[in-house]
Amino acid sequence: MDGMPRPPASERQRIGRTPMTLEEALRIEKQAARGTLDLSAPGIADVVEEAHRVHLRAEIWGGSGAERTRMRRLVAIGAASVLLFIVGLVVCLSFTQ
Repeated sequence: MDGMPRPPASERQRIGRTPMTLEEALRIEKQAARGTLDLSAPGIADVVEEAHRVHLRAEIWGGSGAERTRMRRLVAIGAASVLLFIVGLVVCLSFTQ
């Protein structure tokens, strides 16, 4: 590769590949933990890192797209509620003087 270093896996695009599912990620992580994968082989460590990212993202935001969307909506509603409360306090305090 012309002596140029490869960019980290997080910066490379997955051109022509479908996204990894949670089931695939869990299977890959399990095999890596058992030691059945050769992490020194080219590309294998990148796939294991991607599997770990998919697993963590699913734990934080939910496994499916619908769960992630629901969680994002709940966070947005909570933030809007706090903002509305603060604006209400400021308005009330401005009229009390």
